[in-house]
Amino acid sequence: MRIVVALFAGFVTSLASAAPVAVTVDTTANVHPFSPLIFGVAYGDATRNAQVGYTVRRWGGNSTTRYNWQYDIHNTASDYFYENIPDSQDRTHIPPLGNSADAFITEARTAGAQPLITIPTIGLKPLDNSALQHFYTVGFSVAKYGAAQYVDPYDTNAGNGYRLNGTEITNNSPSDTSDAAPPSYEAGWIAHLQSVFGTAANGGVKFYSLDNEVMLWSSTHRDVHPAPTTYDETWNNAVAYGGAIKQQDPNALVTGPVTWGYCDLFGSAADNCLDGNDRQAHSGLPFVAWYLQQVQAHPVNGKPLVDYLDLHYYPQDPNGAAGSIYSGAEDATTVSRRMKSLRELYDPNWVSQAWIADLGHDPPYYYDTPQLIPRVKAWINQYAPGTKLAITEYAWDNTKKVGNIEVDTISGGVAQAEVLGIFAREGVDLATRWTAPLVNGFNERAFRLFLNFDGAGSKVRGDSVKATTANIDQIGAYAFHGDSRLMILLTNKDTVAHDVTVTLNAARNATWKLYGFDASHDLRQIGSPGTLTTNALTLTGLAAMSANLLVIPDNDEIFADNFE
Repeated sequence: MRIVVALFAGFVTSLASAAPVAVTVDTTANVHPFSPLIFGVAYGDATRNAQVGYTVRRWGGNSTTRYNWQYDIHNTASDYFYENIPDSQDRTHIPPLGNSADAFITEARTAGAQPLITIPTIGLKPLDNSALQHFYTVGFSVAKYGAAQYVDPYDTNAGNGYRLNGTEITNNSPSDTSDAAPPSYEAGWIAHLQSVFGTAANGGVKFYSLDNEVMLWSSTHRDVHPAPTTYDETWNNAVAYGGAIKQQDPNALVTGPVTWGYCDLFGSAADNCLDGNDRQAHSGLPFVAWYLQQVQAHPVNGKPLVDYLDLHYYPQDPNGAAGSIYSGAEDATTVSRRMKSLRELYDPNWVSQAWIADLGHDPPYYYDTPQLIPRVKAWINQYAPGTKLAITEYAWDNTKKVGNIEVDTISGGVAQAEVLGIFAREGVDLATRWTAPLVNGFNERAFRLFLNFDGAGSKVRGDSVKATTANIDQIGAYAFHGDSRLMILLTNKDTVAHDVTVTLNAARNATWKLYGFDASHDLRQIGSPGTLTTNALTLTGLAAMSANLLVIPDNDEIFADNFE
């Protein structure tokens, strides 16, 4: 017997649905716990972060590569004219009372989130006596190096590092903005954090990252690091600064190398993507594989120097293609690319639709099929078994302005929900989106679908179990079993409503509920509860471009407690 349920007309795009899609769930197959640390973000509003319940809050990005913890000053790097910006005006305390790092950690801990703090490894910090206000201390001073292609409109002495004719300004002095910051300097910062918050073993900061996107330093931090970063420099910095972290707090967990994207999985900045002289000088091993090999070969006091392989990943666009998935565009071509690019995370047969496809299909790496998570997990198993996997920057869309209001995209929100399902299924151990989503935007709703789907605190947690869909480009399916209930994430990635037939490996006698959001509705319960007495049901008219969570209890008793 198959139960057929028509969703309320007010909650679907159309009751005239496209062809039904079959989904099967087996609670006895592919069973493994998933990490609650995948529900993390970078930065964001402290109050809203606490309300949503993000599990990790990352202090990271280009501006953390040069951070002076004693005087609370960061350098904006190429993001904004290489300026030293003081977060605190008080120089009577070291560090200033209420400094930005301490405040960030306090906010995260108060919200119940784990702070992930970036430790600079570039060996430089903003000058202690950096200007407290405009005109700021800058890397490419117009007064010193001549007219610039662009300047900060609020500080016309701050140039972008290029002459009027577009050529790079070279041979500038790093000492214009920066002073030495050896490992002992960063260890002193950790000692300060221990004095305020306790050690990692006693409720203090537990997670530290080895800088940010080190293979981009010759671009993002060109004023102080114009040379391309190499295999050896990255590893030597890991040994020096990671060792200092472990010595200062042996129970701290370190993430590295913090890649920027696809190219530095395989080669260093000196290789200019994939392969080159630097890679060949290191046995021809892809950079991340070689890095893991070093982690395995160089433990610190019997423990790994690096506990989490830390990667950043953004799906790319085809060469010359209009409608970037980060443009806020929602035309059919862009949305199709956005949704299909999810398969870059896991599908060994999926050929990227981005410029990655131009890299070729030659063995042994088959660059045009990213299969990111299985690829790097295979490297972990081969070179440093037991290393965990972190993806500490990613995003599947961007915001745009509609009038004076900043908005995100519904297709990006649905993609975000599916990303979380993929991370859980594929065994990612920690993840932080760049950055925290817009308040009540579609991406935030995707997190809420996992972190508070009924508005009463119910979460998706427990084990990931096997779920398959007959058409992944239309309906995504991910299943979880925990808290005495089966939870099935169903994403409709199509532009029309779909009937979805869900078949379980065993019959249940239970009352189910459906939650979800779409372009017209915030996260809510959809329609009335339904009764399941067999192993199958059909949801009729699952809304176009929507993310939905079907919740089926192991028995009806838990509904009496409203999932609490």
